[in-house]
Order: sequence, then C-alpha cells, then structure tokens
Amino acid sequence: MHVAVVSYKLRLFGINSLKEKRSVLKKLINEMRTKFNVSVCEAGYTDSKNWSQLGVAIVSSAQTVLDTIVENVTAMIENTKGLEVVEVEREGW
Repeated sequence: MHVAVVSYKLRLFGINSLKEKRSVLKKLINEMRTKFNVSVCEAGYTDSKNWSQLGVAIVSSAQTVLDTIVENVTAMIENTKGLEVVEVEREGW
C-alpha cells in the first residue's frame, strides 16, 4: 500500500471575489475527484481571493500508479487557465 499527500500553493488571476474563486476551485476539485479518484480539499488561504492551497491525497497498491496519478493531477492543475502553481510539496509512504 502506497500513499502520497501533495500540497499545491496556487496563485489565481482575474478573480474579483471569493465567490468567483470558490467557483473556479470547486470545478477543478470536482474534475480531479471524478477523473483520478483522489481526495482533494482547499487547505489554505481560504480568505484570500488571489491565493489558494489545495491538498491532494492518493492511495494505490503500486508506486508506479501513484507516481502517474500525481503527475497527471499536477498537469491538470498547471493547465487550468487563471492558475499558477507556485509551490508543490509531496510526501509519500
């Protein structure tokens, strides 16, 4: 059993309100949950409209599958318009 916890610090562009920020993040979070079957939450900067932190947890029976999922999740976030990944922290067991 392999586990990875990844934290993404994000900078958001073109967001005018917290409601708009939550809408963008909710769409991204739901897409990640559906496509990759991972656990995702907004873990930080909840009161800032220009910054966010997402936490992603993944469990797999094989390390190679886990690495592939982390890469795909990271690519999805990086390819989302209006977001910039500023920092990524990964822990694994």
